Amino acid sequence: MLTEYRRQRVLVTGADGFVGRALVPALVADGHWVLEAVRRIRPDLLVGQKPDIRRVAVGNLGGRTDWREALADCTVVIHLAAAAHQRTAGRSVQSLRAINAEATRELARQAREAGVRHFIFMSSIGVLGQSSKAALAESASLAPAEPYARTKAEAEEALWALADNQMAVTVVRPPLVHGPGAPGNFGRLLDWAYAGRALPLAAVTNNHRSFVGRGNLVDFIGHVLVNPGARNQTFHVCDEQTISTAELLYTLADAAGRSSRLFSVPPRLLHAGARILRRGDTIERLLGSLTVDSGKARRLLGWQPPWTLEQGLQHAVAGHRDYGL
Repeated sequence: MLTEYRRQRVLVTGADGFVGRALVPALVADGHWVLEAVRRIRPDLLVGQKPDIRRVAVGNLGGRTDWREALADCTVVIHLAAAAHQRTAGRSVQSLRAINAEATRELARQAREAGVRHFIFMSSIGVLGQSSKAALAESASLAPAEPYARTKAEAEEALWALADNQMAVTVVRPPLVHGPGAPGNFGRLLDWAYAGRALPLAAVTNNHRSFVGRGNLVDFIGHVLVNPGARNQTFHVCDEQTISTAELLYTLADAAGRSSRLFSVPPRLLHAGARILRRGDTIERLLGSLTVDSGKARRLLGWQPPWTLEQGLQHAVAGHRDYGL
């Protein structure tokens, strides 16, 4: 790797989020200087802060957010902040667009003016749809199926309109991210693993889904940051193994030392019940397939995930009790 990329001055947005909390210390450990951009500064988080980390409050995100203080002297932006998928219920499309698309566009515009050389954007595999039997590669056409994914796709398009040799862009599209304290759907699965409640999903063995452990995602971002081959590229990143819903639940329950208590209901009946209850999106995430082709990251960057899927799931379960259980 080239010397000029080894120590960067990095702005991380969403630094207090699920991925950001693991990414920032990893960047510092790699020798980078980090500025954390958060919506508001909590005094308790200032205690014990390291000298290579500084924090700045930018307020609510939108098309008018002033990023100038945050961008001063930074060479790289890693943009994680977003209206998270699991918290979008009840939000208007315009509200999602303001946070996920308009704020991203404005941050990139100001970053370019401030002399930032590299803009790394955390998108979502959802920009290509909610299900796919074939592994999704970066060349697939955008096909977002719900508002969150549509606004992420809009953000991608806005970034490519700004990308050039002055400020390179890298788009990272992960599937569902797992790890200790994971929010949303995976967090609910971790709660289930410890509670041992019965679920009618033992028959869901023929689907295939890709996931990515937070540790693997953080490691990949570290590679993107210092590898010039990542510039002006889109990457899919995932654990090497895929897994069915039933296998996932058995693995989580076993790691928690609990009985899985799964029982069989034919998937067609689960689909029918979900349609009646208007929960089709939720059931599709449990019954359908969504696999990711991350071969480009391996070929172009020489990246290999340091954690296996099983190791990552066991780590997620083992650390989950530290987050309120």
